[in-house]
Amino acid sequence: MLTGRPQPGLSVARLVEHYPRLYHASAAGSWPSLQRHGLLPTTHLVETAELPAERRHELLTRRRTATVELDHPRYGRVVLRDQLPLRPELLSPKLVGVTFEQWLGLLNERVFFWLHPRRLAGLLSARICRDRPFDVLTLDTASLVAAHRERVRLSPINSGSALYPNAAVRGPGTFARIEDYPWAERRRTRPVADAVAELAVIGGVPDLTEHVIAVDRYLGPALTGRLWPEGSLPADPAIG
Repeated sequence: MLTGRPQPGLSVARLVEHYPRLYHASAAGSWPSLQRHGLLPTTHLVETAELPAERRHELLTRRRTATVELDHPRYGRVVLRDQLPLRPELLSPKLVGVTFEQWLGLLNERVFFWLHPRRLAGLLSARICRDRPFDVLTLDTASLVAAHRERVRLSPINSGSALYPNAAVRGPGTFARIEDYPWAERRRTRPVADAVAELAVIGGVPDLTEHVIAVDRYLGPALTGRLWPEGSLPADPAIG
C-alpha cells in the first residue's frame, strides 16, 4: 500500500492489481494461426508477406478504409482490420510531433490489448462491430508483462480512433512505459476502467500461448462459444 505523497508513475504490482486480465479481439477464425505463430504487428505481417513494394507501402502508410485479407506465405490467412475510426481530417490537427503517416507507423508496429472488460464491451457493441464475429483472447497480465515489460507501453486513449472534433491530442508521448505512466493524475478524475485505455506491445507477442487464459467466440457483444480451452461458457456479465 502506498503511503505519503502519491507517486506519479505506476508499478507493475498496481497495474496487475487493477487490471489482472488483458483482452484482444481478433477476426473470427484467427485463433488457430495465433496459437501457432503468436500475435504479430501489422508491420511484420506486411513486410514478410511477399507483396509488391508499392502495396507494402500503401498498407503501412495509408489509412485502411476496409478490412484487408492477405494470403501470407508463412502465416496463411492474415486479416488486417480497417482503420475507419481514424478520420484524417479530425486526427491530423490533433497530432503533435508526428505526421499522419508516422502515427499510422506507430500503430502498425504494435499489438494492442484492452485492460478492462468494459472497454472490450464498448468495442464489440460499436455499430461497425456489433454484427461481426470475433475471436476474443483473454490473457494474464502478470505473465505478459513479466515476459515483455521492456516493450510494453500504456496509453490513456484509444489510439486507433478519432471520430469526433474533440478527439484527444496525441503523439509519440501518448505511449508511456509502465513506470512513467501518469497514474495518479489519471485516477484523480477517472475510474479504474478509464485510467488506462490500452496496453500495447512493440513488436508483438510471439509467445502468445504462454499468456492466454481463454479464447471465446463473440458475435458483436454476444458470447456464443468457448474456443479454447474446451469447456463451459464463461460467465462474465461485464462482457457477455
